[in-house]
Amino acid sequence: MKIAELKSNLNSNKIDNVYFVTGDEQVFIKDIQETFKNLLLPEERDMNFSNFDLEEVSLDDLINEAISAPFFGERRLVFAERPYFLTSERIKSSVDQNVDLLTRYIQNPTPSTILVIFATYPKLDSRKKIVKQLKKLATNVDASQMESHFLVKTIRENLRTDGYQIDNDALEILVNKTKANYSQIINQMDKLKLYAMQTKKIDAKAVNELVPQSLDDNVFELMNQILSKNVYQAEELYHQFLLQKIDPILLVAIIMSQLRTLIQTKVLSGRGLTEATIAKNLKIHPYRVKMTLKQSRNLKPSQLTEMFDAIVNLDYQIKSGQGDKELLFDLFIAKFA
Repeated sequence: MKIAELKSNLNSNKIDNVYFVTGDEQVFIKDIQETFKNLLLPEERDMNFSNFDLEEVSLDDLINEAISAPFFGERRLVFAERPYFLTSERIKSSVDQNVDLLTRYIQNPTPSTILVIFATYPKLDSRKKIVKQLKKLATNVDASQMESHFLVKTIRENLRTDGYQIDNDALEILVNKTKANYSQIINQMDKLKLYAMQTKKIDAKAVNELVPQSLDDNVFELMNQILSKNVYQAEELYHQFLLQKIDPILLVAIIMSQLRTLIQTKVLSGRGLTEATIAKNLKIHPYRVKMTLKQSRNLKPSQLTEMFDAIVNLDYQIKSGQGDKELLFDLFIAKFA
């Protein structure tokens, strides 16, 4: 279920005993946590609320807490965070967990306890029995990132509530710079609204000046200039990277990843798949798919494949010491821009 449905159920006193929260959108996760905490009166929280980090605390302690009766209240609220055993990752410093304890508990949970498990990882190991059991027996809550159209709508509505507007260009730049991450967008809003306090309108100039751009996005712009055959702009961006002491090996790795995504989205789009379906298959945000398709609109798959082969070869040349890496990358730009 989505957060709105969860809030509606809790407000209507439709409360289950085990919740399984997946997704890694921090704004939503904090909202969900506060929503559950509000089920307890302030004076109850000290006695009836517990939060367990499962990389550091054993499931034995968690389950013992969950089966305990509440003190001077109707219910006990227990949060379980960082359940690493639901993924395929190996955490060296983590506690070895007896997962069977959790499996048995969710099959027969304590009626007076609300156990909320926050599995806020990019990917869970769906092959594991405990993951299957949680998806089947617990109430699943989705805290993943919003799809692009809903994200844009939400940003506009939030700003409108505060008496602000945002230009279309400014909104596109903002979403692109933050990789469509709602939490990052929220973090940027205060300074953008402060900047536009007089006009109540956020423009592209404000976003460009105030919202920092990641290295990936800067390389994305370098790719744009190369693909658009703007050799001078591409060279200028490249030399800015060198002035910032960014190693060409890192640039090669990022471009290789971006080209791979360009080719995949181009091929899948050519097969008639929607942006949302492509995003799901490639496990990237729909807005990134939209921007990638826009970037490759006038390019043939054969052009992208040629460029990808060249960047793979460049990576090999640099790592095998076949020439100066800065010069080799410069030649790559000259060839394709």
